[in-house]
Amino acid sequence: MLPNPYTPGGRPRVFVGRERERGEIRDRLARVIAFGEMAGPLSIVTGPRGLGKTSLLRDIADQAAADGFVVAWVAGVKRQPLLPELAARVRSALERADVLTTPHARARFTELALRLNVGIGSIETKFAPVRSEGAFAGQLDVEELLHEASQSVRSRGGAGLLILIDELHAPLDARTSSDPAPDPAALRDIGMLLNAVQNMEAERERFPLAVVGAGLPQTMGLLTRAATFGERTNEIVLEELDAPTSQAVLVEPARQLDVGWSDEAIALAVGRADGYPHALQVIGSAAWEAARPEEGSRIEVADVERGWPKAEQQMASMFRARWEAATAYERRILRAMAEIGGDAVLRRDVAQRMGVASADMSVARASLISKGIIEAAGYGRLRFTIPGFGEFVLARGDD
Repeated sequence: MLPNPYTPGGRPRVFVGRERERGEIRDRLARVIAFGEMAGPLSIVTGPRGLGKTSLLRDIADQAAADGFVVAWVAGVKRQPLLPELAARVRSALERADVLTTPHARARFTELALRLNVGIGSIETKFAPVRSEGAFAGQLDVEELLHEASQSVRSRGGAGLLILIDELHAPLDARTSSDPAPDPAALRDIGMLLNAVQNMEAERERFPLAVVGAGLPQTMGLLTRAATFGERTNEIVLEELDAPTSQAVLVEPARQLDVGWSDEAIALAVGRADGYPHALQVIGSAAWEAARPEEGSRIEVADVERGWPKAEQQMASMFRARWEAATAYERRILRAMAEIGGDAVLRRDVAQRMGVASADMSVARASLISKGIIEAAGYGRLRFTIPGFGEFVLARGDD
């Protein structure tokens, strides 16, 4: 049997679509390549889970590396400061690219990393007194580290430094479902990073680098809470895939193995996925396993139908994880939304169905948005972030 080319929960083997978003980021990176200057303010890719934000960042990383960038990949962690991990990842990327070639350069980056509290054993005590405590000193350290890192790459013939920050919202997550305030240290770190990026943009010729992040839809608001400069962040919003792109997501991986899809099978699979990239991978994988195709064959409607129970089971596992992450009161909101039905529901209709005032739902609503289960869909409206979740909630009965 040919290997299954679909990757539910993982990076697609063939990246399809998102041309507008890819083009916008490539245009910014072109400034670094051509002029050796900063690509502009922080850019963030936002959207619900499963829409391919991480896959898009991985595709950008591959292309940037081919264009001569040193790429540092950072993943935000819930309620944890970001800067220590950023400093460590930048240094690791420079070492892999063989940029830190002298003992002096390596010692210099150790010093800068330690100032940002990376904490490399006993050496930390040597450098701790170098700067006074406080956000301003930390911000200067961020700027100094990124200046030296990006200039080191450029001076050795590279294009510059690209920092990709996935899960950018995670450090600023609420401490508890009843306390929307983020961890103070995490908030301080994001604020320092935003202010550093703003300052570096003012002296862009000193910083041949770009910073691109990805996060849930609420990320923009969280950044603005961390620093007023957050509102100047360039936001790139991902939407569900249209029908032609959804078809390509299924067809291209199979075509590379000389396997086709019938028109009827494609139409059925695309309709059930409803533009959701993760669902396309799940449905494609299940249909492939049901068909067990050989070179020159194609996947038919019967294969999609035979694979559907497994695809449903995988989607239900994701639905259950989201349901179990919700509190009892949050589940009441989810059930009310499901019972009202439709693509988006009015907040006041949800409150009325629950028999509460709309203001009484505000904390729980914010928590559900933070968890990525629902999202705002225009003024006063809410919707589920993943197709099929409403049907899953209704099927659970009154538990």
